[in-house]
Amino acid sequence: MTKIAIIGAGPCGLSMLRSFEQAEKKGEKIPEIVCFDKQDDWGGLWNYSWRTGSDQYGDPIPNSMYRYLWSNGQKNCLDFPNYSLNEIFGQPIPFFHLEKFYMIIFLEG
Repeated sequence: MTKIAIIGAGPCGLSMLRSFEQAEKKGEKIPEIVCFDKQDDWGGLWNYSWRTGSDQYGDPIPNSMYRYLWSNGQKNCLDFPNYSLNEIFGQPIPFFHLEKFYMIIFLEG
């Protein structure tokens, strides 16, 4: 059986996981999948943390968010297929705290 490793549990990696899940629900045979992420929580670039500097292993703490960030990308790059930000939140780009919530809505289908 084929095995696939998805590196990163951010928007892209989670989208891939959801695509495989949808394919499996349609009866398609999917490979064994493992998703790896360096952070403690899924969300990738949409994770906010007050921590900066290095983690316990001396690696830089990935953090592209900051407290009052409104968005960290273009609207057309943030929308998931069939889940328009405008339809869900009533505005084209919510502030980033809602972006992770939006990702949950997308993943749960």
